[in-house]
Amino acid sequence: MNKLAANTALSNGVGSDVIELESGQCVVIQCHHDIGRTFIRSVRGEGVSSGCKISYRGKLLSLGSNVAARRVGFSCLDEGLYERLKVREYLLFWAELHGKLSGIGELLSQIGLAGKASERISKLSYSEKRLLGFARSILHDPKLLIWEDPEQNLDLESCMIVRRMIAELLRQDKAILVTCSTLEQALSISNRIFRLTGSSLAPIMVQEASEFNESESVPGDDEPEAASGEQQCSPRLAKLMVKTEDKYVFLDPGEVHFIESIEGVTHLYTQAGSFACSWTLAELEAKLKLFRFYRCHRSYIVNLDQIAELIVWSRNSYSLVLSDDKKSRIPLSKGKFEELKTIVGL
Repeated sequence: MNKLAANTALSNGVGSDVIELESGQCVVIQCHHDIGRTFIRSVRGEGVSSGCKISYRGKLLSLGSNVAARRVGFSCLDEGLYERLKVREYLLFWAELHGKLSGIGELLSQIGLAGKASERISKLSYSEKRLLGFARSILHDPKLLIWEDPEQNLDLESCMIVRRMIAELLRQDKAILVTCSTLEQALSISNRIFRLTGSSLAPIMVQEASEFNESESVPGDDEPEAASGEQQCSPRLAKLMVKTEDKYVFLDPGEVHFIESIEGVTHLYTQAGSFACSWTLAELEAKLKLFRFYRCHRSYIVNLDQIAELIVWSRNSYSLVLSDDKKSRIPLSKGKFEELKTIVGL
């Protein structure tokens, strides 16, 4: 099996961000929605530039011709569906165009729509319509799949179907490139992640739990533990002082749902909103360890009292669902899975 390599490179002597694709693994581009949309349009040859190019099997990907485009399966957020058609009719329409008339029933089962084969597309939910779009993208058995923000606004069941589809496509030695607007989704889909901004493409380093525990030092880690109970309680933090644009906000630690590090900046998420913080994750981990906060991932600390569900996407991919209004999903490193089960008494 070929490996899917991804790195930044120089093209023709000019500084240019290039993602190199082969077969068998998945690369995720984490970016703002609008930047991701521009990237997809540029890949499709729609006359815009995102500053990022794709090299597929050693050659810059060019989809200017119909022959080249047929080698790729696209699924975009704004993709139009023929809503007057029924689900099976829609897939048969595309199957005839591609000369692939078999396997429609199996594909409908794979995306969880076997029971809605005779239903008009207009009556499907948003999640079901997106699943139908993913099915259309793989109908012609392409070698490369490019999906735009595949889990945006999907219900949980549909997200799990998407993850199973990705796993099966990788087993078939496909190359998959997806955009994601959130880091959590990117981290739980693949360990090959790039952050695309308006000016650059940079890899996001993904470490296992054992690696980030060893590599990060917390101030005071080398000091001996306090001998008395009074001394042990002395560092207890009553409030977190967080600086916003023009003032300081004092937060009760219990109000914090989770903490995320994005491009070196720490963000605290509460019911009232998010706040940037000057402390690092390692420093906050030390300050909050008496308040039932847990370092569940290299980039995340979670309030254990906010955890509502644990999702097992695959043998090596897990997410924590919180009880906040947004039902936030936080990645859980595979190395932390067994440890967390012990902490919460599973």
